[in-house]
Amino acid sequence: MSRTGLIVATVIVILLVAGIAIYYSKGGGKTSTTTPTTATSPTTAPSTSSTPLTSSPQTTTTISTPTGTVTTTIAGTATGLPKEIPIGLAIAVSGGYAVDGPRRLKGALLAIEEMNKLLEQAGAPFRFKPIHEDTKANPQEAVNVVKRFISNGIQVIIGPLSTSETAAVMPIANDAHVVVISPSSTGKAAAFPDDYVFRMPPPDTAQGPALAKLIYNLGYRKLVIIARNDDYGRGLAELVKNTFTKLGGKAEMILYHPEKQDLSQEVNTLAAKVSKFGADKKTAVLIIAFDNDGRQILERASKIDVLGKVQWFGPDSMARKTFVQVPEIAAFLEKVHILITKPAIARNPVTEHFEKLYEQKYGEKPTPYAYYAYDAAWIAMLSVLTAGKYDGEAIKAVLPTVAFHFMGATGHKVLDKNGDAAIADYTISTVVKTDGGYAFKDIGILHGATGAVEWYKS
Repeated sequence: MSRTGLIVATVIVILLVAGIAIYYSKGGGKTSTTTPTTATSPTTAPSTSSTPLTSSPQTTTTISTPTGTVTTTIAGTATGLPKEIPIGLAIAVSGGYAVDGPRRLKGALLAIEEMNKLLEQAGAPFRFKPIHEDTKANPQEAVNVVKRFISNGIQVIIGPLSTSETAAVMPIANDAHVVVISPSSTGKAAAFPDDYVFRMPPPDTAQGPALAKLIYNLGYRKLVIIARNDDYGRGLAELVKNTFTKLGGKAEMILYHPEKQDLSQEVNTLAAKVSKFGADKKTAVLIIAFDNDGRQILERASKIDVLGKVQWFGPDSMARKTFVQVPEIAAFLEKVHILITKPAIARNPVTEHFEKLYEQKYGEKPTPYAYYAYDAAWIAMLSVLTAGKYDGEAIKAVLPTVAFHFMGATGHKVLDKNGDAAIADYTISTVVKTDGGYAFKDIGILHGATGAVEWYKS
């Protein structure tokens, strides 16, 4: 995309915020000295009472844009918004997301902070207020958090992160007519049409077949899959296995309980199945894990000779810093030339803008799903402004259109029939040794729609 797309997206934001400010400056609303707040611990949601929109005042104005000026007529649509607009952040920062969860939370907080500065500059009398609770990567805890958010009047929630959590809160969100936007759930268990759940990355119904084709097209005919036995791991493993076998390959699957403290037996079973297939150039391993279980498996696997002789693959959940921060694990992943697919982040000026802001504020580079959390928060806030009232049903109705016109740090966010990102391209990464240790390196891109791969020349 293009610069044109970015400009369109920028103009939309400017028009929305400027229109609101102009309307209020002409008496459409009261002034406010509310200071933007950032809550990183549970807090009580502010009142969401609002004045119903009784008319549609219009203002003609000229606004500066990156390409000059635009004269437009804007409806005064924001009269129904409260002074503090709560955005629930049901984002795990412990358990399986202890390492990456805080970074995704930072992405969402950064978007809210940026929007509030824009609202302040525009003279709007309201601010978005982030309210965070840790779901602990646990479906039941995610349900508890979402119920508390709903009881406090919150109408739009960023999170949860995992598919198991997202699937667990889905019926609650649907019953309460509250919008849930997950920045990282991809599993098929949370893919349903016409519900209140939206997801920013492409679903595994695209990644699974694409990953299977990548493995098969690279010449592997025997595949052993070791995966979490939850909605994400089991769902993705089955998608890969089904496609791989249809292509003509042989696949076996080992599912393990994600909370199990000792996975030695499962890794020994993995080694036995690889030995049975033969540790040759036709055999590969696919690991689908999160931080804690992934560390256990890889630490054990690095000590078993036969598992170091075959090619390994992994999906997006394996592109976490955890796996390159432990030298023993990183060295093993480099040895087995692991290839990891993760939703591609299209390069555009918004991407560069986000990276610059993130690094300035937090002193580190964002991890892949921090980009999606940033976009999720922006789409949530723009949908609230577009709806003109803090009401989940109204926000849900406009969100797909807002997303269709949105160009964010992860690219164009057109959604499919299930409310998931429709563009399914995947970056292929590996682990390389650097002067300071180990790091992920992007080496190609896999186009989900066709299965075609482009390898980067460098």
